[in-house]
Amino acid sequence: MNAGLGYLILVLFTVILIGIALRIHKRNALGNVDELLTAGRRVPFGFVAASVFVAWVWTGTIMASAEAGVWFGISGGFNYGWGAIVPFLVFIPIALRLRKIMPKTTTFIEFVRERYGTKLANVFFVFGVALVLYVCVMQAVGIAYSFEYAFGINYKFIAFVCSILFAGFIAIAGLRGSIYNSLFQFFVIMLVVFITVPFIIKEIGLETIYQGLHSAATDPTNPNYNPDALNFFAPSGLRYGMAAVVIAMGQVVLSQGYYSTAQASASSRNLFWAYLIGTIVAWLPIPIIFGNVIGGSVFALNVSADELAVATGAAPYIFNYFLGSYGSVLFVILIFMAGLTTGGNGLAGVQAMFTIDFYKRYINKTSTEKQQASFGKYITLLCGVVIGVSAMILDGVSLLEIDIFSGILFAAPTASLILGLWLPKLNAKVAFLSMVVGLVAGLLAYFMIADDELNWFVGNILALGLPFVIILASLPFVKQTYDYSKLKDYTPEHEVKTIG
Repeated sequence: MNAGLGYLILVLFTVILIGIALRIHKRNALGNVDELLTAGRRVPFGFVAASVFVAWVWTGTIMASAEAGVWFGISGGFNYGWGAIVPFLVFIPIALRLRKIMPKTTTFIEFVRERYGTKLANVFFVFGVALVLYVCVMQAVGIAYSFEYAFGINYKFIAFVCSILFAGFIAIAGLRGSIYNSLFQFFVIMLVVFITVPFIIKEIGLETIYQGLHSAATDPTNPNYNPDALNFFAPSGLRYGMAAVVIAMGQVVLSQGYYSTAQASASSRNLFWAYLIGTIVAWLPIPIIFGNVIGGSVFALNVSADELAVATGAAPYIFNYFLGSYGSVLFVILIFMAGLTTGGNGLAGVQAMFTIDFYKRYINKTSTEKQQASFGKYITLLCGVVIGVSAMILDGVSLLEIDIFSGILFAAPTASLILGLWLPKLNAKVAFLSMVVGLVAGLLAYFMIADDELNWFVGNILALGLPFVIILASLPFVKQTYDYSKLKDYTPEHEVKTIG
């Protein structure tokens, strides 16, 4: 299609988003730290549920789940879906526990500092920032791929511009902007998905998809030959599902954006139902649909990997094939919205960490709330530049491959954070040891196991599992216990007006 249409979409949504951001900034006291970072802790159920749903609808949910369908056949989308849901079932009690024992906290780094000390808090700070930057880079990559496939616009240009766009949006509007924008994007995303996918199914037919999968499973000359293409319980697919748990665990538990949204909820009851409905009810069908319909369509058309260039391109290819230029436009809008909202949620978390856990503590100890908020906004814009440059470098790289490797990097710290909320005998030394062992073991497995079908799986399982084993094994030998009751009295260095 004409590149001008792509630029028009980019400009149109840029104007809309910046307009929303400026209006929110004008109507709210975003020089107040708590208002900027938690939207005043009084956000209603519907906004929180929409925010959680949209923040978890990554470009990867759409493009990488379709890619999983290409890789693993009928089991790909299902394994992507359940694997990514499990960490949220873990996160919900984490968020509720944190609100209960430390009601005035904003970031999970504050809890780590009080629970384990400053040194380990700094380690978690690095992991938390790196995780969010990675997540945002993924969004920029996905958006850039969609514009490149649909309009032929330069990948690097889109990757950089969209990174600056969602960084600028959060710098201006803070978490409230992210949450309010998510409600709008929720309707856009659901409308596009449930209009376009039925049309694709009608055009190709479920029987044709089945025949394509059957051919791929039985015909060695098929360009997508995979004996397990129709095996719902295929070992490779199940391994991916288990690895998806590990991958998503770090992406959820170490993402400050989800903690900020949880703290923004008006009540713990609202938080529980918003996260449950936003993930299981609203989000889970999306990767299942895209994994099976889009991935299955690739099998049905006998599209080879060479035609796609990278399997991440399966979704834009299928949208364009069946729906033509209109489908491509809708797909670009879908990816654009998903990427901007997820990136915005992540950067809202980074803004909180730098504002609360870095600036006041290490840069300007006598700073006012206005100065802290201003620093958070500037650092958010700087992060946007870093994200844009990083995304530019990843042109031609598979989103799913990046995702799988990231699990090893970010899973290892989760055990000490999760168990530290409930086990009073867990101390900082054991927590740090568990993180190091899990990370090193995961990386060694990934790089030293020659079998490419196993190295990523073993690496992810070791990175997540070993820290839990080490921590639980240490408990009988630890005498000191931590008193959680003192966290009730924790008061940050900025005003917190409302605790839900």
